[in-house]
Amino acid sequence: MKIYFIRHGEAEIYADDDFKRKLTTLGKKKLEEAFKAFAKNLEDKRSFKIYSSPLERAKETAEILAKHLDSNFEVKDYLAGGRIKDILKTLDPDENYIFVSHEPFISNWIYHLTGDMKIISRGSINLVDLDPKEFIE
Repeated sequence: MKIYFIRHGEAEIYADDDFKRKLTTLGKKKLEEAFKAFAKNLEDKRSFKIYSSPLERAKETAEILAKHLDSNFEVKDYLAGGRIKDILKTLDPDENYIFVSHEPFISNWIYHLTGDMKIISRGSINLVDLDPKEFIE
């Protein structure tokens, strides 16, 4: 199973409601460029299910990604902070996924899956290739 973890793009400065923060114009532009290159290099684009956190900036990021992959995305509440072992239990081990989420969740999930400590910048794309049997009990 392959899972790409994508952190949302650059967002507006925090105001009253963190859930409603949108991407900035520059954030959208950077994602357009990054996802265009990502889609060009991704084999079998249609074999990935795209899941997004319910926060607005993540949904906007997933929308841009889905456009470049000629696909759709689903909103999953657990991508706003669930435990990765619990998340994996909900997935089909024969599928591949792209998760659009936030920090510190992505770096924690990657650490729990691989042991690698990574700094996850906005708009970054991080692949974890795993055997789900190791994590699904």
